[in-house]
Amino acid sequence: MSSTRNAEQTYRQWSSPILLELKEREHQMSPSDREALQNILLERRLIDVGNPNGNDRRKADLNTEDKQQ
Repeated sequence: MSSTRNAEQTYRQWSSPILLELKEREHQMSPSDREALQNILLERRLIDVGNPNGNDRRKADLNTEDKQQ
């Protein structure tokens, strides 16, 4: 595994719990900080908002695996 990949994996292991803790405290944030947090959570897929235009990718992946078996 490359050092970049190791660094990214370590970052995600440490940052995900911190981001989820911030989500619980978002009511204390300014509107711009709250929006930035929401964007990061969506990008990192730490919250499930579904996909308004179709199946959520995670569910679609599961359906694909079922069809392959």
